[in-house]
Amino acid sequence: MASLKVAKGLVRDKAGKPSCESPSSFRIIILLRTVSQILERIIAARLLLAACSKGLIHATQCGSLPGLSTYDACLILLNYVKTLQRPRLKVSSLFLDIKAGFHNVDNPSLSSILREGGIPHYLVSWIASFLGECSCTLVFEGAPGTPAPIKVGAP
Repeated sequence: MASLKVAKGLVRDKAGKPSCESPSSFRIIILLRTVSQILERIIAARLLLAACSKGLIHATQCGSLPGLSTYDACLILLNYVKTLQRPRLKVSSLFLDIKAGFHNVDNPSLSSILREGGIPHYLVSWIASFLGECSCTLVFEGAPGTPAPIKVGAP
C-alpha cells in the first residue's frame, strides 16, 4: 500500500493573480494513482453503509450522499422555514462553507471519532493506514520536486 501513499502535486498559477509571492497565487492539483482512487470510492461506500446502519447520518444530510442534491437540501430548508413561520416564529439560517475541512483532518482524531461511532474496526484501520505516512511531491513547471511528508489532511 506504500505506493498508494505517494502523490504528485502539480503547481499551477491562478488566473488573475498578479503576484507570485503569496501561496494563494497558486493552485495545486493532486494527482493520485487510479487504483488509489478506486479503493477510496469502495471504502467511502462501505463507510457510508456503516454510518447509516449506526444512525450516524442525520436525516436531512444531503452532501456526499447518492441521489440527494443541493436542490433536496433547499427543499428541506424551505420546509423547515415554512413550518416554523406558521406559528409566527422568527426564523434564521446559518450557512457554513467547509470546503477546506479536508485539509485539516487529524488522523488520530478521525480514528477516535469513527471508533466511538461504532464503525467496524477494519474500516477504521484502513482509513488510518490510508491517511498515515503519506507524502506529496510538489511539481513546479520545469523543476523536479522533493517528496515531503503530509502530517494533516485527507485526499
